[in-house]
This record gives sequence, C-alpha cells and structure tokens, in this order.
Amino acid sequence: MLDMFVVMLAIPLVSGALLTVFGEREWAPNLNIIASLGTFLASVLLTAEVVANGARFAFGEQFFIDSLNVFFVTLTAFVGLTTSIFSGPYMKNEAAHGRLSIPRLRLYKSMYQLFMFTMLVALTTNNMGILWVAMEAATLTTVLLVSLYRTPASLEAAWKYFICWVRPAMPCCGPTWSTPRLSSTRTSWRCPSFSCWSATAPRSGWRRCTTGCQTPMPKARHQCLQYFPACC
Repeated sequence: MLDMFVVMLAIPLVSGALLTVFGEREWAPNLNIIASLGTFLASVLLTAEVVANGARFAFGEQFFIDSLNVFFVTLTAFVGLTTSIFSGPYMKNEAAHGRLSIPRLRLYKSMYQLFMFTMLVALTTNNMGILWVAMEAATLTTVLLVSLYRTPASLEAAWKYFICWVRPAMPCCGPTWSTPRLSSTRTSWRCPSFSCWSATAPRSGWRRCTTGCQTPMPKARHQCLQYFPACC
C-alpha cells in the first residue's frame, strides 16, 4: 500500500527535478499542473487517513503528521494547485510579449515545484534541523521566483526579502544543529547552558528565557512557522 505522505513529498521533488533537467518543453506547463494536482490529491488522502486513524510519524520520528498540520498541508497543496493552473497561460502570455525568456520559464516551473516541496517538509517535519533547512530552502526558491523578471524592482524586492529573512534566521544555525533529545512521544529542544533568546511574537519582540529552558518540539515547530525559529 502506498504511503500518501511519501507520495505527497515525492511528486513535487521528482517533478521539480524533471523540469530542471529537461527545461521548458511543450509538456512542461501540463506537468506543472499535473504534479500540483497529484500533490493535492495525495494531501487529501493523507488528511482522510489522519482523521480516521489519528496522528502518525514518518521516517522514524523525523516527520509528524497530526490533525492540525495536515490541514495546513492540504491548504498549501490546494493553493499550489490553483496557482499552477492560473500561472500556465499567464506565463505563456508573458513569454509571448518578451518579458520572460525560455530559461526563465524553466527556472520558474522548477523552482515552483521545489518551493512546494520545501513548504510541505517545513509543515510536517518533527526535527529542528530539517525545519531550519526547509525554511531556508523555501526562502532561496522564493528569492529566485521574486527576481524572475530581472528588473531593478524585482531584484530589489528579492534582495530585501532575502536580507529580512536570512538575517534573523542565521543565528539559529548553530543551536538548530545541536543535539536534540529524542523520545518515543516527542522531540524536545534543549537550550545550551547559557541564556537563550526566542522570538515569540512581533508585538512582544525578543524575550529572554532562563538557562536550560526546554520546549516541546510540536509547540516550537508551530511557533517557528508562525513567527521565527527559536534562536539561542
């Protein structure tokens, strides 16, 4: 029996690789739509499975799918599907008017699928290291998509997006790759023996937490997705 979670992650990853290797062909727009449709259908089946059977792990305990994040996964896949349907004729029209070249169309479609892959990984991972990598990969693919037209305005927007996201995220690199404590039920994030700083919400800014603080992984994951990764 096929694992719908594996299928959901494999479709955008494989299609993104195919679009990168073969470039802009006649079938490329259709492949982008078909891949997005397949991802959405797999997410719907995964949602039905989680609702019926409860939360589950995948790849050991590296990924965790429950009744909360699975709906965010389905919503993300649905938005990806509708956007791929709309972007097909739109990008064709842009190319016909000379605003986009063939290599840039190739870049758009490949980065589109890789962006979907990184977003789905970030929403479902139960590992802080994988979460950080997925969020940074999503940032890089977004930068390439924002700067697609290579105009001064698009390059400025991509540069500002890159700086505004990477600058607060870079301090998380070291502690993210520190050794977490794994258990059968959850993964807990242990801060080092010095004080840590965690971004809780824009309205409260940076908040000091005590030495040796410990945060359950699912809670930390949702806070990271909503605001910023926990930085120590």
